[in-house]
Amino acid sequence: MGLIKRAIDGLLVAFGKVSIVLVWLYMHVLYRPKAHFVDKNVQTNRLRTPCIVIANHTTIVDPPFILSVLRGKTAIVIAKDWYEKPGINWICRAANGIPCDRFNLDTEWALLAKKELKKGRSVIIFPEGKCREDGDLNEFKPGFAFLARSTGFPVVCVGLDGIYTFGHRIHYVVDVPQYIGRTKGVPSSVDLERQSAQMRERVKLLKAGAVRHGIADLSAPGTEYAVVPPAPEFGAAETECAQ
Repeated sequence: MGLIKRAIDGLLVAFGKVSIVLVWLYMHVLYRPKAHFVDKNVQTNRLRTPCIVIANHTTIVDPPFILSVLRGKTAIVIAKDWYEKPGINWICRAANGIPCDRFNLDTEWALLAKKELKKGRSVIIFPEGKCREDGDLNEFKPGFAFLARSTGFPVVCVGLDGIYTFGHRIHYVVDVPQYIGRTKGVPSSVDLERQSAQMRERVKLLKAGAVRHGIADLSAPGTEYAVVPPAPEFGAAETECAQ
């Protein structure tokens, strides 16, 4: 029985990898992704070296979309309650999914993410942890900042316009890599929260650039933004979905 189970499991993962290719084709044919790059000298969406990619989260289409447009070896952090669904677990594993329990204290995901980075894979994270469909961004959970600071790998912010409607060409903006260090004299937890909030403002700015299809007025990376709290949540404007 164990041998049969392993064989079935292997077939499911193989089918998942084929499905990922089909999803890639679907995304590129239906949405015709258009990339914008903050650094005009580095106009490529190939992740040549491992990094931590963070992006805004509008709908459940965001994870397969970003996996489709970023080339190179990747892993992605997925809400554990979604990762464990029998109907999609096989494709989550094929995509090198990292389960994260968003309802309880969970540090296991960070250990798994570190292993993926050491293997040469970039780790994709949606720091909001859930969808936000009203155009604003939820607060960013600081886990990505802790991962970046503890491993030394840079963070690459991506802004998605999040408009997945028929006939609309999806635009997205890719930022330059940024490193997160420890601020002397500031408690670790406070420092992580501050840097997480700053990164949220950066992603919010990149998303705005994606929505208007232009990034000419983007400020330089590392700019200190006035941290704006998320707008009040309005029922259906925010929905639970894969992290």
